[in-house]
Amino acid sequence: MLNGVLSGFSLLMAIFTGAFLPHSPASAGAPKERIALMVTGSNCGQVQLTLEAALRKTDGVFAVDGNSVPGHLLIDVVVGKTSEHDLLTVVHTTIGTALSCRVEVMQSCITAPPPTRTSASAK
Repeated sequence: MLNGVLSGFSLLMAIFTGAFLPHSPASAGAPKERIALMVTGSNCGQVQLTLEAALRKTDGVFAVDGNSVPGHLLIDVVVGKTSEHDLLTVVHTTIGTALSCRVEVMQSCITAPPPTRTSASAK
């Protein structure tokens, strides 16, 4: 019985790992970071797929998830290769300014900026 449970658990973990973890050369050894963009406005639903496609083509981006959290794009990037500013530039180039769709970087404990010298020396 226990072997059956362990086998089932192993199978589920393999499926989860294969489905949700990126397997690209860019993500293999480089440090990774998740940047969350909040997307609000009346026209955002119409352009979200276009945004996702444009962000996926951005150098240093290895995963874009627009489904897990409604109204957000979760973008996994290689640290030091792609910044929040780079992503916002792609967004604004893609959707322009005419659409009533606002995209901004979400700051949280997950996407907190790296510590500064002042905060690091205070510890």
